[in-house]
Amino acid sequence: MTHYHHDVRLIVAMVTALSSLVSAGALSDDCDKYFNRYTTGVSGVFSSPNFPNSYSSLLRCTYHFDPSANGGVEIKFDSFDLEDKKEGDKTCRYDYIDVFAIDSAGLRQRLNRFCGDVIPQTIISPLSKLEIKFVSDHWFNNGRGFNGTYRFLGQDYQPFDHKPSACGNGHLSGVAGFIYSPNYPNSYPPSVNCSWIINVPENKSVLVRVEDLDIEMEPGTTTCVYNSALRLYNGYVSDFTLATLDWCGNLSDYLAPDLEHVTSTNRTLIRFVADSKKKGQGVHNSHRGFKLMWMAVTVDEECPDFRCKGGRYCSGGGLCKPLNRYCIPKQLVCDGVYNCGPYDHSDEQGCTWEIMIMAACIAVPSLLFVMIVILVAVLYKNRTVYKSASQEQPLANSNSQGTTSRESFSSNHRQMMVHTSFIDGTGAMSFDPDNDPNNDITDIDQETTHGLFSPSSSNGYTSSLRTHKKRPSYHMMQQSYEDSTMVVAQI
Repeated sequence: MTHYHHDVRLIVAMVTALSSLVSAGALSDDCDKYFNRYTTGVSGVFSSPNFPNSYSSLLRCTYHFDPSANGGVEIKFDSFDLEDKKEGDKTCRYDYIDVFAIDSAGLRQRLNRFCGDVIPQTIISPLSKLEIKFVSDHWFNNGRGFNGTYRFLGQDYQPFDHKPSACGNGHLSGVAGFIYSPNYPNSYPPSVNCSWIINVPENKSVLVRVEDLDIEMEPGTTTCVYNSALRLYNGYVSDFTLATLDWCGNLSDYLAPDLEHVTSTNRTLIRFVADSKKKGQGVHNSHRGFKLMWMAVTVDEECPDFRCKGGRYCSGGGLCKPLNRYCIPKQLVCDGVYNCGPYDHSDEQGCTWEIMIMAACIAVPSLLFVMIVILVAVLYKNRTVYKSASQEQPLANSNSQGTTSRESFSSNHRQMMVHTSFIDGTGAMSFDPDNDPNNDITDIDQETTHGLFSPSSSNGYTSSLRTHKKRPSYHMMQQSYEDSTMVVAQI
């Protein structure tokens, strides 16, 4: 019983001492620190409680960094000494700091956790605000804690090299635009280092869509060779920040959804690097680079601007997925660009220019058809007039050429002229039925005479005339009687 009461008193004493320690630590250390561009300056220092001496146990300290709207935060540690991880511990469960990025809506995103005595690399918040939370457990520790510097970054902060003469303007803002590789659509230089910063209005995200791509890639793989790639970074970054996305090769190497990305912030950085060199020797480049479109969008359910209709995208394998229904600015509707995407043209449907193009597509062929009809009618009329006039022209008479001139005959003479062209070249022959001993011409072929006259006893013709079909190798002449005149024409 005595031992039992002794143990109880010991436990109570330990709990009381621990509570006193916690209260003392909480009261003695002011752990919440606030840093703002306007109150504490563009840059400054921060440190753990009691630095450079050992920090206390059971600490919960928070450091708030607010660069104001459209800004970033850069954190550099000069000294770092916390309790290290124990064997088998992979998450720094004892003493540590957590680094959070906070967006304009107050949503927190943990970037990393640090412990031990290794100085962390420079931290840059991808969002507008940054928060550091320092936690120590109940065990005493002789670690000195940490100290560092902060710097608020402006919209024009550029962590990479950029040459405007080769790459163009490196700071882009507004609601939409395009970015091209140097010399596009011609080949880009063998060595390129360009970066473009994109800022869109607050509470918007940046939609980036690759519309053309031709960058070196290892054949048969998806590896970008010679450090050549188009890279996307989310928010504010440093020179050691890993890219969110890399693109190289051609458009055909990617599915359509993989060629666009929506950032979680209103700021993004696009970087294009190319180093086509092998063993110090320049390599001829025949790749044209890229064309990229960027745009301010929102993905919220409420859309005060224009909501894209979306739809479905189906790959070659038959797999289909819904397209994003972006909310895009109203000024991008009917601007001649398919801002909703290559498979969603809802922002350009029913526009004036589209109606004009459709009207032109209908009107132009119709006008051409009418012109062709008019032209054919005119040509046909001219040909008819020409043919009628040619029939009235006199035929020239030339015995040397085997032609017969137009002659006038009296109906009472019963005289007929037949012109025959023989193969043996004997020329023309005049034929008079009154002088021919074989003057029976009643056997004239009905197809030849075409009903011009019929043999009978009244007109003096008999049926003993040989037909033209009995004469070899000649051309018959067509005769017609018209007003007691015979018209002779060569067939």
